[in-house]
Amino acid sequence: MSCLPFLVVMLDIIARLPPKNVAQCKLVCKEWLDFILERKFVRAHCHYMRASADQKLLMVGWKTIEVHSLNYKSPGFIVPRGVARPFYAHPSRMFFLASLDGMLCVCLQNTCELVVWNPLTTKFKKLANSNSQGFYKVDSDALGFFVDSSDDYNILHIKRRRGTMTVYIYSMELNSWSTVRFLKHRPYHHYMYLWSPATLCGGGLYFFVTQCRGRSDGLTVIRFDVNSKSFLTCVSPMYMTMKLVEV
Repeated sequence: MSCLPFLVVMLDIIARLPPKNVAQCKLVCKEWLDFILERKFVRAHCHYMRASADQKLLMVGWKTIEVHSLNYKSPGFIVPRGVARPFYAHPSRMFFLASLDGMLCVCLQNTCELVVWNPLTTKFKKLANSNSQGFYKVDSDALGFFVDSSDDYNILHIKRRRGTMTVYIYSMELNSWSTVRFLKHRPYHHYMYLWSPATLCGGGLYFFVTQCRGRSDGLTVIRFDVNSKSFLTCVSPMYMTMKLVEV
C-alpha cells in the first residue's frame, strides 16, 4: 500500500467501496477525510455506484424514510434500512424537488426552507437566509439541481411572488445566493403558467411551461444553460409531448 500513489488509492480503490465503507475511511486520517469531501472524489464515487449491481432506492412513507437495496444479481429480499433525518421534519411534510449525485434538494413544508441533504452520509445544509432567499413555495416556484463547468454544485430557484419572477442560483462552493436574468418580455412569471420540475440533460436544465385557467397556447420548453447561466426558449408548439434522453 505504501508504494501506491495517493490518487490511485482514493480514486481507483476507495471510490469503489459502498457508502458505508467510505464513511469509515474518513476516520483513517485528516488527509483522507479532506479528499473524500472533495467534489472530485464524490463524482468518482457516484460514477462507480451507478455502474455497480447494488443500487439504492429511497422510499418515503407516511412515517418513515427507508433505503432499499436493489441488487439485480441477488434478487432475494434484503431488509431495508431506516434513514435518520438530521433535521426536524415529518416525512409527510417534506417535498423532494431534485436529486444529483446522491444528494437531495428538499423543501420543508412547515417552514418552506430549502435543504440539500445526503441521506446516506446524513450531511445536510439549509439554504434559507435572512434575505428571504432559499424559501420555496410548492404551488408556484420551480427548481433544478446541476453541476457547472467549474465542478460546483448549484441550485437554480425560480421564485414567483405577487406577479413578479426572480431567478436565484445557490453555489455550494461559495455558500451564497446570486441572481440571474430571465427571458425578456416573457409572461411566464404569472400564476396562470405552470412550471414542471427541471430535467437535467446535456448541459441544460429543461422546464415544461403550460398555460392553465381555460386558455391553452400549447407547451413551451425553456432551457437553462448550466455553464453560461442563461435562459433560452426552445420550442412552443400548439400540442407536443417531449421526452429528454441524455445519450
